[in-house]
Amino acid sequence: MALRIAVGGFLHETNTFVDRPTGWDDFVTAGPWPTATVGEGILTAFRGINLAIAQFMNAAERAGHRMVPLAWAGAMPGGKVTDDAFERMAGLMVDGLRRTPVDAVFLELHGAMVTASFDDGEGELLRRVRHVVGPEVPILVSLDLHANVSAQMVEIADFISSYRTYPHVDWGASGERCATWLDRVLAWKPRPARALRQAPFLVPVTTGCTYLEPAKGLYETLGRIEAETGVHLSLNMGFPPADIHDVGPSVTAYGGDQARVDQATDRVFEALLAAEPAFAAHRPLPVEEAVQEALRIARSATRPVVLADTQDNPGAGAPSNTTGLVAELLRQKAQRAVVGVFHDPAAAGQAHALGVGGTLASLGGHGEGPGQEPLPGPWRVAALSDGTFRGTSPMLRAAVANLGPTALLAQDGVEVLVASIRQQPIHKETFTHIGVPLESRAIVAVKSSAHFRSGFQDIAERVIICLAPGVNREDPASFTFRNLRPGVRLRPRTA
Repeated sequence: MALRIAVGGFLHETNTFVDRPTGWDDFVTAGPWPTATVGEGILTAFRGINLAIAQFMNAAERAGHRMVPLAWAGAMPGGKVTDDAFERMAGLMVDGLRRTPVDAVFLELHGAMVTASFDDGEGELLRRVRHVVGPEVPILVSLDLHANVSAQMVEIADFISSYRTYPHVDWGASGERCATWLDRVLAWKPRPARALRQAPFLVPVTTGCTYLEPAKGLYETLGRIEAETGVHLSLNMGFPPADIHDVGPSVTAYGGDQARVDQATDRVFEALLAAEPAFAAHRPLPVEEAVQEALRIARSATRPVVLADTQDNPGAGAPSNTTGLVAELLRQKAQRAVVGVFHDPAAAGQAHALGVGGTLASLGGHGEGPGQEPLPGPWRVAALSDGTFRGTSPMLRAAVANLGPTALLAQDGVEVLVASIRQQPIHKETFTHIGVPLESRAIVAVKSSAHFRSGFQDIAERVIICLAPGVNREDPASFTFRNLRPGVRLRPRTA
C-alpha cells in the first residue's frame, strides 16, 4: 500500500560547556551539507548526499510511497540552540503536518540537541509532532551515533535507527534502514515493543571510533544479535560534553515482542558494560609528546603522520582556532607539516586582500579560552581559494563543501589552512583543492577527533590523537556536571 510520508530533519550536537549559542544563522550557513531547506526543495537538494533523509526518500520511493516534505536544517556543533532557532524549525515542521494528513513521519535528527529551554531538544520536538499526528501515525527517526538518548525519545518514536560507524560512513544508511523496516513497524500492533538501557559511564569521543576496538567489535556484536533475534538495535556512544540527565552511551531496541526485545537489548548492553576497561585503555598524547612522536615516525615514513587536534574539534563545538599545536610544530622545527582547518575569517580575508606572496603579522588569538595565544609572523600567503570543492570522503560523498574564502599560510616549514566557515577536514580535498599534495607532507594535522579518518586513514603512516589546549576537553571528568543522573562515572574505569 502506498503511503504519504512526511519527511524532515533538524540536527544539532550541543556542547553545553560552549558559551556561544547556536542561532538560526548557524543553520542557514552552508558548509559541509546543504543550508536550511523548506518544502519542495527537500525533494531535490539532498539527492546523492550521504544523509539519512536522502537515502530514506530513495528507498521509500522505490517502495511506491509518496514524500511530503516538511523542513530540514543542520548546524555545526556548538553551544545551546537558541529558542528562536528551535521554535522556528519546530514551527515549520508542525505547521507542515497540520496542513497535510500523512500516514507516517520520518525525521532525521541528531539526538544530542540541547536548547535554551529544553535539555532534551529531540524529545520536545517529537512530543509536538506526536501531538499533531496523533497516536496511530508511526514516527520513524534516524539518530547520530553520538546521540544522548532519552526515555521520552524512545517512548514517542515508533522506530529509531542510529548510525553504526564513526566516522559516520553509514549516515545515509540509517535512513534507508528506517524505510526498510517500515512494513515491520506497521505490523507491530498496537505499537512496537521497545527498550532503552543507559550505561553507568561516559565514553570520551575519541575512544568510540569504530576503526578501533572496542567500538568496532561492539557494532559487529550488535549486528549478529539483530540478525539472530529480528529485533532492531541501536548502540549510541553518547556525546559527553553535555550537562544533561541523559548524557552517555545507551542501547535502544524495537520489535514485535517485548520479551524478545528486552533479551536482545540486554545482550548488547552486557557487551557494552564488559567493554568498559577497553574504552579506558585509550590514552591520547600531550601535544609536546605527540609532535615528538610524529617527527620520529616521519623520519623513516613513506606516508604522512596524521595528528588529530581533538580538543579543538569543531565537530564537538570547539572554535577550531587554537594555536597550541601549530606553535608546538614550529617550536620543534617541523618541516613539511600542514595544519587545518583553522577558522579565522579575518585572517582569510586579509590574505585575500594581500594576495599570494603577501605576509600577515600574526595568526589567531581572537577568541577566549585555552589555546588562544596569537602566533607571530611573518605568515606568508602561499595560496588562495574560494573554498568550494567537491569532496570524495565516503562519510559525505558527493557533497560540495564550502569553506568560504580560504588561504594557505606558511612559516618555517609549517603551513596552516585558514578558512572562513568553521568545519572539520573530512575530505582530502580540503587540502588538495588549494594545491597541497598530501603525499609530499611529513605531518598532516587536523582539527578533528575521528571523522577525518574517513578521508585520511588510507594515506596515514600512523594516526596520533594529541591533546593541545582547547575547550573540547577529551576527558569528560574535566567538566563540572550538575544535571547528570546519579551514579554515572565520568570516565570508563580500567577494571
